[in-house]
Amino acid sequence: MLKRRDFISGAATSVGAMTVLSSETVTAAPAPTVSLNVIYPNHDAARFDTSYYKATHIPLAMKVMKAVSVLLIEGVPMGTAAAPYAMIAHFQFASSEAVKAALANPAMAEVRADVAKFTEIKPTVMLGKSL
Repeated sequence: MLKRRDFISGAATSVGAMTVLSSETVTAAPAPTVSLNVIYPNHDAARFDTSYYKATHIPLAMKVMKAVSVLLIEGVPMGTAAAPYAMIAHFQFASSEAVKAALANPAMAEVRADVAKFTEIKPTVMLGKSL
């Protein structure tokens, strides 16, 4: 039986690029139930500095938000069609209270200000829940 994690890893190596970062070692802890998804739509002449994003912005966001983990999905072209999204960041939290605390943290102003250093794309932000 193909596990979800095996499917995602296999899809990433054959279709696009994906990175998973965690704030703690993988253990038998309960699965996160709430997510904050930051989606950067792609457009002609869009600038997105993936190296800066991964090396600087994401560690800052993880430190401030204290998310359980983050899954980064970099958009790649399909044939001759450009990727519809430059990047999707899927931050996972243990509870809705943890997301609320993250978003209320005054240091989020620094995270938001840092966006201009890697892109001019205005992201879409979506809250989600694991099913």
